[in-house]
Amino acid sequence: MTAHASTEHPRRWWILGALCLSLVVVGLDVTVLNVALTRIATALSASTTQLQWIVNGYVLTFAVLMVPAGVLGDRYGRRKVLATGLSVFALASAVGAWVTAPGALIAVRTVLGISAAAVFPVAISILPTVFTADERRKAVAAAAATMGVGLPLGPLVGGWLLDHFWWGATLLFNVPIMLVALVAGLVLIPDSRDPAPRRFDVPGLALSAVGLAALVYGIIQAPVSGWSAPHVAGSLVLGVALLAGFAVAEQRSPSPLADRRLVRAPLFFWPTVALALGSFVALGVLFMVPLYLQAVRGVDAFATGIRLMPLMAGLLVGSALGSAGLHRLGLRATVATGFAAMAAGFLLMLRIGPSSGYDALWPALTVIGLGFGIVMPAVGDALLGSLPEGRESTGTALSFATRQVGGAFGIAILGSLVTAAYRDGMTAATAALPGPLAGAARESVAGAAVVADRLGPAGQALHDAAGRAYVTGMHHASMACAVIALGSAFLLAMTLPGRTSESVKPTAPATAPERRDSRSPGVSSHL
Repeated sequence: MTAHASTEHPRRWWILGALCLSLVVVGLDVTVLNVALTRIATALSASTTQLQWIVNGYVLTFAVLMVPAGVLGDRYGRRKVLATGLSVFALASAVGAWVTAPGALIAVRTVLGISAAAVFPVAISILPTVFTADERRKAVAAAAATMGVGLPLGPLVGGWLLDHFWWGATLLFNVPIMLVALVAGLVLIPDSRDPAPRRFDVPGLALSAVGLAALVYGIIQAPVSGWSAPHVAGSLVLGVALLAGFAVAEQRSPSPLADRRLVRAPLFFWPTVALALGSFVALGVLFMVPLYLQAVRGVDAFATGIRLMPLMAGLLVGSALGSAGLHRLGLRATVATGFAAMAAGFLLMLRIGPSSGYDALWPALTVIGLGFGIVMPAVGDALLGSLPEGRESTGTALSFATRQVGGAFGIAILGSLVTAAYRDGMTAATAALPGPLAGAARESVAGAAVVADRLGPAGQALHDAAGRAYVTGMHHASMACAVIALGSAFLLAMTLPGRTSESVKPTAPATAPERRDSRSPGVSSHL
């Protein structure tokens, strides 16, 4: 028996369509709530810290569990794990639409992240079971790109739903689509599994999951409690220690979560780093700009989604430029140019003030989207093209997991910069307010807007102070993004190859012989 499908499946394109239907929702849910954050903050009395966890609860669990979910698919059957992920995603979305407390919504978003982790890698690993080698890479690239399309579409879809319904509609929207994908998957997709799956790396999963969660928790809580607070400092130290232990354990494990041959290969490692760095700054800006537009400038949700479209337009133009640049200039020059463009876009963000018109924002978003568009398709294409036959699923899942980790840290770190500056700026403005009102105003810019409305004409000064404080935080985060993007341009200019003409080659002997699946290598059968 061979490792791949020996004959093409007659319904393979229908199967790809069914998988892409679920993947676009998985990608869309990374950003769909961003335009609803102001509504959520008001409806659920959520602080900025809680809003960060509402977004990161999905992104972080998705990242941490993506590769382990592929192992479960290999062991217990890919169609079964995919069906379970789709079912739980739909159920959690239905429940989440009606929650009434921030903690409950964070829990729901965490369950959605777990479900998404079951959907994406298993969907990618199904493709080699129905496509022959000639079509496999195109199918994997199409599926990965479909999930990527969901990210910029999220704010637009979320804005439209909020303009016609309540904030819970952004979650309820998932239910019918996931149910259709579930039925189509059960009807169309043949089941497959690895007849000799590798051992599940429980220590590696535990160390990475708890370590990342502890580190992100410390970063998010620091502006609220202070860096020296015992629970903050302890969380940061614990996170670093556990992640260091994870790195050591991965080197010694006979069945590591990450394929060592891929991680050690420069043609895989550095493009994956580029994906993570790009996601860091991109998801950070998608967290802070909607709050600015709605809570500071008073723009409604759908108009916020529309005003974020220059980011998508820049991304589309940048994608075409990135593909052309990859062939004409090479990977190194193209990616460095893209990150330099992102840095320029974030410097343009420094022109924005509390009362700025839209003409100050859209050029910055366009340039950021342009740079992001140049980087992502170029490194994605180079990364996928570098993978040898049979490793597309493994490499795609691992690179997307790293990308999600980068996005989670972007939301945590940049959101914390905004929170710290905002709270400092609101200290004097809330000094004369009663305790509960002062606390609500200092918790988030959305809370300050609600308090200002309750105060009537006397609340205008509070609203103006909140706008200034939030914009100061945006400037701090934008400057950090500009520095990170510029540093990334220099780093990747020194480390990426000029051209990508060869596949990943193992840099060390395999620690154990590869096990072959009778139908497909799967996302994790080589891990």
